[in-house]
Parts: sequence; C-alpha cells; structure tokens
Amino acid sequence: MGKLVFGGALLVAAFFLMVARAGMAARPAGNAIRGVALFLAMMGTAFLLFSGVVVIEPGQVGVRHAFGSVDPVPLLAGVRFVTPWSQVERYSTREEQYPATGRQAETIPALSREQMSMNVDVAVRWQIDPQDAARIFIEIGAEDQIHNVVLNAIRKGVRDGMVQYTINDIQQRDKIAQAMEERTDSALVTRPRTGEGSFRIAKLTAFFLRNLEPPPQVVQAINNKIAQEQQIETERHRVEVARLQSEQQRLLNQTLTSEALTKQYLEVLHDMRSSNNLVVLVPTEGGLPLLDLGQLRRNLGKQ
Repeated sequence: MGKLVFGGALLVAAFFLMVARAGMAARPAGNAIRGVALFLAMMGTAFLLFSGVVVIEPGQVGVRHAFGSVDPVPLLAGVRFVTPWSQVERYSTREEQYPATGRQAETIPALSREQMSMNVDVAVRWQIDPQDAARIFIEIGAEDQIHNVVLNAIRKGVRDGMVQYTINDIQQRDKIAQAMEERTDSALVTRPRTGEGSFRIAKLTAFFLRNLEPPPQVVQAINNKIAQEQQIETERHRVEVARLQSEQQRLLNQTLTSEALTKQYLEVLHDMRSSNNLVVLVPTEGGLPLLDLGQLRRNLGKQ
C-alpha cells in the first residue's frame, strides 16, 4: 500500500509540473521542468507496477488482505503478484523452538495429583501448517501472537499432564513427558469464532522434559529415605555375613571329631616318611608337645 500511495504522489507531482511548464514562456526553464516531470512520472509508474509484486522468502508463507477481506489461499515461497492496494502478512513455516536461542528457560510451576507443588522445565519444537496461514491470521493475528498462544498451550499442557501423577511417580519421566506432550498438542487445536471446524494453530514436532523438581522438603525426605534404605541394606548384609560365619563354625564343630582328627594325624605321619621335617606334633592328654626327631637321634647317638 505504501508503494502505491508513493507512486501515485509522484504521478500527481509530475502532472502538476507539466501543467506549470505549459504556462511558462521561458524555453530553457520549461525544458528543465519537463525533464523533472518525466523523471517523476517514470518513478511513479515503476512504484505502481512494483507495488503489486511481493517476494515470499523460503521458509515463509504470506497472507494477502485488504479492506477487511482476507484471501484464503496462502502465498507460498516465490515471486507473487497481488493487487497494489493489498497488504501481505508473513509467517515463518520453519521449525520454531521454545525456549528460543539465547533466552532463559521458564520454570513452569505445576501441581501433582496430591496438590504438591512441582517446578517443571521443558523444551518444545513446533511449526505451523502453511495451508492454515489465512485462518491463523483471522483467529490469532501476527506471528508474535502465535508465539504467545503456543507458550500458553505449553504451560497448560505441563500443568494438565503433571496433575495426573503423584510425587512417587517422578521417576516415570517418559510417561509424564508423554502426558504433557499430549495435553499441549490438544491445547493447540482451536475452534474459530465463526463456528467453522476446528483447526490446529501449530503442530508439535518434539517435546523434552528437561527437569522435574519437587519441593525442597520432598527432596530432603527422598534423600533421607534413600539413606535409610542403604543403611538397612548394609545391616542386612552384616547379619547375613554373621549367619554364614556361624553356620560355617557349626559345620566345623560337627565334622572335626576326635576320630577325624586322629585319622588326619595318621595321614600326616604317613606323608612324613619322605619329608625332611624333623619336628612332629604328638597329641597327648595334656596337649600337643613337640617331638624333635633330630635332637632325639643326637641323644641316642651319644649313648
């Protein structure tokens, strides 16, 4: 519309210059005015012609509207011809992400099933359908408003998904994330005010549950429970070791009888026939004295 107005203004200026030249008697001045008028006329004509040409960049879609009327056919990427008095609203069809690059993530407060406060951090990727651009323009507005709608849908989906689970279910991250994604995706479907069929504002392409943080008192209680369970497990292990040692001692008391010890002693004496060991343990009623065979042989040799 601006190009059209500017081009018309240039043509009007050129017309008045030509009228002024016709009433001038001086020839050199008239030729200069005529040259300026022709230049303005050419510029005005060019602006009028190019006011009907728009370029939609790759990754964009355009919506043509003028005087309260919206063209339902979207303008896809490329060079497009529109009426000079039309305006074109552009939307990005590329995949958008939340939170945006360089912006701090928003911590979304949510309640669990038992109404316990949770802090949730999510990341989402989404994009619009180019064929729904006209309906989005009518019902939502400019691209910034689409971002606001998507953000509100994410908040609603996170809260509606979290309320289905308890504090004890926070380890089931995949299920919680799936519930949040389903609720967010359904929140992006709206019904126009005109009563026509519902349509999707945007489509989720990815949903990530990055952090799920319970209240500090719950974190402390969980840590205490884990420490208590570890202590119980350690005590259970110690008791089991003591039981095994007691069982081993009981088995030794049952198997090491006097007959078994005597048999083992005789077997040792039998094996010592080819041994150089000259010290022998001789079991008696008074204990186990040492019998030094070497010393005994020397004493016998002196006699």
